[in-house]
Amino acid sequence: MKKKFADLFKKYKENTLSRREYDEFLEILGQGGLSDLDRLLDKTWKELAATSDRQSGSSRIKANPAWKYAAAASILGVLAVAAWLIMPFWTEPSDLLTYSAPFGEVREVSLPDGSLVSLNANSEISWHKDWKSSGQRTVLLKGEAFFDIESLPDQMPFVVETGEVTLKVIGTSFNVNHRTETVEIYLDEGLLNVHLKGTESDAIEMVPGDRLHVNPAKKEVDLVPNHTLIQAASWKKGVLNFRDQTLAEVLVKLTQIYGKEFVSTDSSLLAKELYVGVPYADWETVRQALELSLNIRFNEKDHYVKLELNP
Repeated sequence: MKKKFADLFKKYKENTLSRREYDEFLEILGQGGLSDLDRLLDKTWKELAATSDRQSGSSRIKANPAWKYAAAASILGVLAVAAWLIMPFWTEPSDLLTYSAPFGEVREVSLPDGSLVSLNANSEISWHKDWKSSGQRTVLLKGEAFFDIESLPDQMPFVVETGEVTLKVIGTSFNVNHRTETVEIYLDEGLLNVHLKGTESDAIEMVPGDRLHVNPAKKEVDLVPNHTLIQAASWKKGVLNFRDQTLAEVLVKLTQIYGKEFVSTDSSLLAKELYVGVPYADWETVRQALELSLNIRFNEKDHYVKLELNP
C-alpha cells in the first residue's frame, strides 16, 4: 500500500494522475493515508534541501534562506490540496458541514447518518452537525440533489429545507430541484410530506411516482402522479432528457449545469420544441451531441456561446 501511495504521490506532484488514479489517491488518503503523506513530504523536503546544498553551497543557503521558504510554500500547497482531496466537498463553518458540486460535475456524498446524496452540478447542501443531540437530521439545499435516506432504529426524522419549502421523511429516496422560483420534487420510493412555510395548510403527502411543483411566492402547488425517474430526474441516470421543452428552456438548464451564457438573435430557433436526450457528460460532449441532434452550431468564446443554424 505504501509503495502504491508513493507512486500515486509522485504522479500527483507531476500532475499526471488519471481519473482512476485520482480516485484511488483520494480513497487511500481517506483511509488514513495522512501518515504516508507526511512521510513523503518529509522526504520531499530533504530532497529539496539536498538539491539546494549541491547547487548553492550550504554557506550561501544560511545567508539567503529564500529557497527554504519557497520549498515550504510548495509543500504547504500540497498539504492544502491533499486536505481538499480528503474532504473534497465540505467546509466547516460553525455548526454546519457544507458539500458542493461545481459546474459540469455530479458528486456523491455520504452524510454522517449513512444517507447518500447525489449532488447535481452547481448545487450545495449543508448538514447540521448537532443532529444526534437535536433529534432531527436537517439538510439545507441550494440547487438540485437526489436523496437516498438511511432509516435509523429510532426513526429519527430527516428534513430537507430549500427556500420556503420543507420536506420531512424517515426512509425514502427522492429528487429536489430548486434552481428557479419553483421547487420541483419527485418521489421515487417511500413516503414524503411537503410543507410550504408561511401557510396554515396541511402538509402535502406524496407517494412514489408523484411529481410536485411548488411556487412559494405565488402559494401555488401542482401535484402530478405517475412519473418515472427518467422523466423527473434523468440526470441521476446519466442522461439529460429534454422532453417537450423549447430550446430557450433547455439553454436555461444548460446554464445552470455548465455555467455557460448562451446568445441567439433567432427567436424562431429559441422557440423550437425539443424531444431529445443526450448523455450527461462534460460540456464538450454535450455540445457535440446537441449540435448533431439539432443541426446547429455553438460558437464559443470564453464562457459565452452563440447559437447559429448550420448552412
